[in-house]
Amino acid sequence: MSLTVTARQVPATPRTERSDDRIVLWQVVVGVVWLAIWEATGWLTDSQWISRPSLIVARLWQWLQGDLLLQLGTTVTEVFVGLFFGAVFGVAFGLWLGRSPTLATILRPIIVALYSVPLIALAPLFIMFFGLDMQPKIILVAIATFFLLFFNAFAGAQQVDADLIASIDLMGCNARERFVKVIAPACMVWIVGGIRIALPYALVGAVTAEMLAARRGMGFLLANAASEFDMTSLYTALFVLMLLGLAVSEAATWIERRVLRWRHAAE
Repeated sequence: MSLTVTARQVPATPRTERSDDRIVLWQVVVGVVWLAIWEATGWLTDSQWISRPSLIVARLWQWLQGDLLLQLGTTVTEVFVGLFFGAVFGVAFGLWLGRSPTLATILRPIIVALYSVPLIALAPLFIMFFGLDMQPKIILVAIATFFLLFFNAFAGAQQVDADLIASIDLMGCNARERFVKVIAPACMVWIVGGIRIALPYALVGAVTAEMLAARRGMGFLLANAASEFDMTSLYTALFVLMLLGLAVSEAATWIERRVLRWRHAAE
């Protein structure tokens, strides 16, 4: 005679949802209080160094009536075009060297030496070669993202299970099939992680290069406002860059969830 005990499942209360709503509410409250203090301080002291949120909103509206979208589009284009070329070459080169131990040993000191050069030091060189347009910024972003994707892809390629490679070789797979069906999928987590890290660096590289020398872009607006001691324009440019940074972060999260759907489904 066997006894079967059935556990009664108690329905979970929606405490998590209420907790999340409270967190969002407190975040809004803190933000509103901080803006109110800033506005009151700027109004009472009339200091040109801190400006006021109301003046920043007015300046943002003024820029929207002008060429803000052109400036923003320039920076976004530099970020994503540079990221595309840097990611393609970085991933390809990293996977290739990761599966070529002898060649990796020979070239690794050269790559590390090139990576140790501060990228900002290369900006004047690229500006002299390619002028003040978008080309030097795209190249600078591409170089920054190249190294980040290269090292991630290189590490991922070295972590591929050797027994798995040997198993598919016994099945008669050629080099192309080995790369497409085993090596690339096994390194996908490393590659997507590298892209997520590279996106903020791409934005920083583009804006920094624009601040040095450019005809347009968010970095150009920022440097122009600083040179004129126009704090309202300076804070407005920083606010737009903050929003752009949030958008870049969300884009990185979307790419990760889109490419690694299987991983999130398993979790």
